[in-house]
Amino acid sequence: MNDPEIISRFEELDAGRILGDLDAGEMDEWEKLARDPRCQSDLSLELAAAALEAEFQDPDGVELPPGLLEELQKGTADFVVQKLSKEVEEKVVEMPLWQKVLSGKNTPWAIAAIFALLFVAQTFVSDPSTSTPGPTTIQVSPEEASKTLVAEGKDLIRTPFEGGGDYKGMSGEVVWSDERQEGYMFLTDLPVNDPESKQYQLWIVDPTRDEKPVDGGVFDIASAEGTTVIPIRNPLLIRDPKAFVITLEQPGGVVVSKQEVVVAAANS
Repeated sequence: MNDPEIISRFEELDAGRILGDLDAGEMDEWEKLARDPRCQSDLSLELAAAALEAEFQDPDGVELPPGLLEELQKGTADFVVQKLSKEVEEKVVEMPLWQKVLSGKNTPWAIAAIFALLFVAQTFVSDPSTSTPGPTTIQVSPEEASKTLVAEGKDLIRTPFEGGGDYKGMSGEVVWSDERQEGYMFLTDLPVNDPESKQYQLWIVDPTRDEKPVDGGVFDIASAEGTTVIPIRNPLLIRDPKAFVITLEQPGGVVVSKQEVVVAAANS
């Protein structure tokens, strides 16, 4: 075969390779021609095929309609198989691969056609009318959650808080369930704090664990009016709480409290 025939045959085989249509014999022929410096793959078609594959790669196994896939294969092949003129110059000047990609007369049309088919295919596999809405997370306020615990909890511990020192004017109650590992504090007349200066921190005393109290979370009081409901955020399992203690600590809380300012305590 002369040069134009070799190049034409390689482009035909290369198109089949991209589409996955080559048999073993054709694949061997393509590999031999690919080593010929006169034969170079069209990078634009590689990129377009990769983009198409990525678009329709679905973990749930969504496939293109058979008719649409057949049209896509025929359309791509039409652009790849070039019709050579009968009159070919004796000397053929090969352009660099990047220049062929950018300046080839059929390259823009090939990419445009593939992405046009891609858009049509998307209408088949992405039908909003058949989409299933995902689960919705409903945010429940501490007030509502505490009401549910009080109404449904079967092993509730309820004990009042007693303020100490400068906080004797406060009052409150703690409600806790070992079974649910859930609890809430109901605090009244506890002074408003500045979160950038100090924060309140809860400690849970459980002798079944060890002598160190368990951190129950830091919290703020934004208003002195009414009762503030604070959820208990225990990172560890609580089996038998004997006391709940509120201290005033640095912003973000501490790992071990020096108990320099004990705000209130509730003994169960």
